[in-house]
Amino acid sequence: MCSPETLPLTMEPESGFYRDPVIVLDFQSLYPSIIIAYNYCFTTCLGKVSHIENICSANRIIEFGGLEYNCPIDDIASMLATKGLHISPTGAIFCRRTVRKGLMPVMLEEILNTRVMVKKAAKDSKKDRRLSRILEARQMALKLIANVTYGYSAANFSGRMPCVEVADAIVGKGRETLEQAIKLVDKGAYGNSRVIYGDTDSMFVVCPGATRAEAFDIGKRIADDVTKINPNPVKLKLEKIMHPLILESKKRYVGMSYESINDVEGIFDAKGIETVRRDTCPLVSKILEKALRLLFANEINRMVRYLDMQLSNLPLLPLSDFIFSREYRKSYAESAIVASKLIAEKRKAICPRNEPEVGERVPYIIVSGEPNSTLISCVREPEEFILDRRLKINFEYYVRRQVLPSLHRALDFVPLKIEWRCPTTVGCYNCKALGTQLWCRKCINDPKALLLAMCDYHRERRLLAQLNNKCRNCLFALKYKLGQNDREFLVICRTLSFSKNFAAQCKIKMLVAVPFRSRYFMNVCLSLQAEV
Repeated sequence: MCSPETLPLTMEPESGFYRDPVIVLDFQSLYPSIIIAYNYCFTTCLGKVSHIENICSANRIIEFGGLEYNCPIDDIASMLATKGLHISPTGAIFCRRTVRKGLMPVMLEEILNTRVMVKKAAKDSKKDRRLSRILEARQMALKLIANVTYGYSAANFSGRMPCVEVADAIVGKGRETLEQAIKLVDKGAYGNSRVIYGDTDSMFVVCPGATRAEAFDIGKRIADDVTKINPNPVKLKLEKIMHPLILESKKRYVGMSYESINDVEGIFDAKGIETVRRDTCPLVSKILEKALRLLFANEINRMVRYLDMQLSNLPLLPLSDFIFSREYRKSYAESAIVASKLIAEKRKAICPRNEPEVGERVPYIIVSGEPNSTLISCVREPEEFILDRRLKINFEYYVRRQVLPSLHRALDFVPLKIEWRCPTTVGCYNCKALGTQLWCRKCINDPKALLLAMCDYHRERRLLAQLNNKCRNCLFALKYKLGQNDREFLVICRTLSFSKNFAAQCKIKMLVAVPFRSRYFMNVCLSLQAEV
């Protein structure tokens, strides 16, 4: 069996910040539609054109998939005479529907027709919410079955019936269909519109100088024209208008999307960036999404103030914003330096049965370490961080290695340069004067004021220690009641109101664990807050 030769079309995007409306067009179920339109199937494929030479030889053996078969030359000659053959862009030969209907096209037609019926029934049964949800789930299942039919023919390692000739023909025809649509737009029949990105079954078309309403009109014309030049049921549809749009790279873009010409407010729509990825911490996604929303609303000054406020007040944010959560894969190399592997080894050292399950998301945070320490040595579990008051969150790492890179990737196209300098000064506890020590020289020279300030300072430290002890007791009770591996609790960080100046310098601001299903611990937490 030969190797696959064709890849889906993925254009190199024209990265940038587009203030003009961008049309997003998408082929509706491209691969299933191509299978139906061109009768691609195991039962209709006659091999490749390059194998025709064998037909004229003495053995007449044709390689097909993982097998060989003897193809009657008279049948091929008669089909050629009646134009009953179709040659795919990859050189594979298929019978047309007039000669033989393939099993895959017939099956997909039945699935898609059934899906249309189920969708109509779901629309008519909106009053019955339970039935409507069931029908929606069924139509989605039918859609997934139709979309993975191509994968059944392409799975040459884990599949039951792989056939590279059929799989390559489907991908090649999909690529050719998208290329034809791109050429049609670039011919100039739609004003200054041009394609800035294309990926598998979709393309992005920018309309310089057009309004959003005009972009909807252009998009409908493009969709109709492309649909006309393709056989049924290949159909291009107008998915949405992105206005504005930041196109970072392949499969990474963000903007405000409008699905109808009557939409007044756009929907924040992001693909592939940190706001929708699960391998980053909530701090990054929250800051990036808020900054982009302000940028799209053309409120640059508010965005700058927001970033300044958030990056200056990181110690006041809840602990949950700094927690990474990444999957545990188990099959790591011995030399792999991965946080989830390190945490799993620590858990197994305590108890072998405490190892995370494969696919389980392992939470961890990054703390400040010794000078020149490695990043992996600064990885801690949230419970370990809470119980060890000597640990401090490495805010500089979160800003320089997580927040700023994500902002730069998006805002460099505006262009808008974001810089951050780590604060090196500490305010005097008594008079708030800037300096490098907790007490300024003026307050040190005033013994009376210094004595009163030190009394207040140590009183607050004792109060904070009492609260931390209560919180630790609460956490130990949780572990005893819920079990060592139970993760169904929230860590809520609240800033104590008795001294904002002191709280800003502290690592822990009242850490309270609240399980989802326990009203008792919720009351304990509320009473703790009332005591403060």
